[in-house]
Amino acid sequence: MIQSGTLHLFPCPIIDGEISTIPESVIKAIRKIDFFIAERAKTARRFLKQIEHPLSFDQIEIFELDKKNPLEDKDDWLTPLMSGKEIGLLSEAGTPCIADPGEKITSWAHQIGAKVKPYVGPNSILLALIASGLNGEQFHFHTYLPIHQNEINKALKSIGTDIQKNGTSHIFIETPYRNLKTFDTILKSLPSSIYLCIATDITGAYEIIKTQTLKDWKASRKPDLHKRPTVFILGVMQ
Repeated sequence: MIQSGTLHLFPCPIIDGEISTIPESVIKAIRKIDFFIAERAKTARRFLKQIEHPLSFDQIEIFELDKKNPLEDKDDWLTPLMSGKEIGLLSEAGTPCIADPGEKITSWAHQIGAKVKPYVGPNSILLALIASGLNGEQFHFHTYLPIHQNEINKALKSIGTDIQKNGTSHIFIETPYRNLKTFDTILKSLPSSIYLCIATDITGAYEIIKTQTLKDWKASRKPDLHKRPTVFILGVMQ
C-alpha cells in the first residue's frame, strides 16, 4: 500500500518581492518541491522565480484553485497526494489557510491521511494583533464585515457591546477599495472610547501600524488606506 504524501503549507511574502520576510530554511524546502497548489498560477510562478527555484517552469506543475469552489477538480492534486507526492500549498500572500481557500485543501489532506506540515512565515492578521497593543488573549477574527449598511451596523453594534463587556479584540480585513468607507462607518457607529488599530502594508516599506481611540482618529488626518491591504482591530487597551 502506497503511503499518502505530505502537504506543505508554505508562506509567501505579504508584500510582493519582500523575500527577506521568508526564512531561508523555508525557501530551501520550497526549492525541493515540483508540484504546487496555488490561488493564482501567475503569482506562484513569480514567487518561485524570485526565490530562484532550481527547476524550470516546464518541470514544475502548478494547480490553480477555483476560488469559488476550491475542491473543484480536486482529483488533479488529491490523486498525486494519495500516491505519496510531496505537494506545496501557496497562498496569494502571507500564510495559507487563514482567510484563505487553502483550509479546504488542508481538510481533505487530513481526511485521506496525508501528513500536513506548516512552515513559519508572515501572517498579517497575527502581526497586526501583536503590534496593536490590544487584547491578544481574547480575540475574534471575522474575516470581512457585512457589505449592506444595515447588516454592518448590526455587526458593529454587537462588536462594540462585546468589547465593552469582555474586552475582546475584534479583527477583520476589507477589500482594499472599501477601506475608507469601512473606516468612516466605524467612526460613526461605535463609542469614541473604543480603540482602533489600523495596520497597513504590513512588512512593506510603507508599513503603517497605529492604535488610538476613535475619538483621536476623528481628530486626526484621515489615513491613506485607499487600495492598500489593511487589517482593522477594534478593542480596548489592557
